[in-house]
Amino acid sequence: MKFPMRTSFAVLGLMFSFAAAAESDYDKAVHVYGCADYPKAFNLFKPLAEQGDALAQFQVGMMIEQGQGAEVDFASAYQWYIKAAEQGMADAYFALGQLYARGLAVAQDPVQAYAWFDLAVRDGHAVAGDWLNMQANKLANDQILAGQRIADAWLQKRKK
Repeated sequence: MKFPMRTSFAVLGLMFSFAAAAESDYDKAVHVYGCADYPKAFNLFKPLAEQGDALAQFQVGMMIEQGQGAEVDFASAYQWYIKAAEQGMADAYFALGQLYARGLAVAQDPVQAYAWFDLAVRDGHAVAGDWLNMQANKLANDQILAGQRIADAWLQKRKK
């Protein structure tokens, strides 16, 4: 059965309309971020983060840490990362590990850095293992065990 060309274009247009309508607010924010309109992207991500979206919370933290669409504020970035980490987000664990490793917003603490990198590794983060090994090389065995206990306690707290 052949459809007239006009009908085919109408069907395609309808399909694109449904696809556009199905795009989530998060996807819209990601698209704007990808276009490097950071102030607009930040303003799209922030309400989602405030509503508890872990991906948006991480994104807001990252944008604040990097000064993309917001003033650089490591303490605020830390708070957003914690919110995302409370929901089990590996990228947030990794970001927190980096803040502790570098001493940004928090005192530099290789044991805490180790703990956060350990959590990220356990959750399958792609590069956290390298960072975990770098931290491990700076620590004594009892410090590594302390970091692992911190990570274990975090996971137990999240389960409750």
